Amino acid sequence: MGEPNNLADALTFQIARVTAKKERWQELQREHNMGPGMQFSINIMRVAIENGVKALASGDVKEVMDAHQLLADYNDDD
Repeated sequence: MGEPNNLADALTFQIARVTAKKERWQELQREHNMGPGMQFSINIMRVAIENGVKALASGDVKEVMDAHQLLADYNDDD
């Protein structure tokens, strides 16, 4: 995708990145049953992703910025 050049692209990038992380964690949970703490974290990621999608649909700049920051705060360490 390259460097996002606007806020909507940046949020879309973060949504995709955190979705990939959530899917990796779901696979770990299925394979190793890592307990309720892992599922809780997955659910929090899911809500953050859903909020990002809703923010994009709303077009509200503040909501988009808030959603972007929330998702950007997720690291890529698994």
